Amino acid sequence: MKKNALAILALLLALSSSSFAQTHEAGGLLGVGFEQKIVRNFHFSTKGEVRFNGNFTHFNRFRLIGSFDYAFWQKRFKLTAGGSYLLYNQEDYWENRGRVFASLGYTQKIRQFALSYRVRVQCTFYDEVHGHHKFTPKTYLRNRLQLEYKFVDKPVKLYASGEFFLRLYKKSNYFIDEVRTIVGVVYKIDAKNSLDFFFRANNEVQVANPQNIYYIGISYTFEN
Repeated sequence: MKKNALAILALLLALSSSSFAQTHEAGGLLGVGFEQKIVRNFHFSTKGEVRFNGNFTHFNRFRLIGSFDYAFWQKRFKLTAGGSYLLYNQEDYWENRGRVFASLGYTQKIRQFALSYRVRVQCTFYDEVHGHHKFTPKTYLRNRLQLEYKFVDKPVKLYASGEFFLRLYKKSNYFIDEVRTIVGVVYKIDAKNSLDFFFRANNEVQVANPQNIYYIGISYTFEN
């Protein structure tokens, strides 16, 4: 497993270092989430999120997401299925998008550490009213590797993740066009409330004029 983890991290570094005529900007993410246990090992979660880019000057999008997940085999595996509604600010009009996704994750705990791998398929459906999109839906295969560290006597968890997006919607031209890295800290206020503070880098790769957006985010979650 260590060899696979090192191989994925090496690939992420190699892709993120590829350069064309790149642009760089900063942004912000604010989110509020809710999680509800339905029965044993079966949960529902929902989250609302707003995103700003253009160095915090432009409201980029609103996203509302909902999903169900089921954990099994000593909670090492997790199946997730869900969807989201996205509203984008395209300067002169508002664009609606819909997204569905399904994922399978595996987590291996080693003392205070937890190493997890998640593979996700997502399809995004675009509003064709303005005719700006050649492909709808756009389908991606996402692969994420994440490492967590939980303190024994403190309500704090550190985490870092790397994820690459494999484009599937254009036949005979499948390739990775985005790498996403996140580092963050989760503070558990009490048994039901938590705050997540994080830094996220979205880096486009292997495309003309790639965008690099660096987000600072905070998210609140209530677990019932």
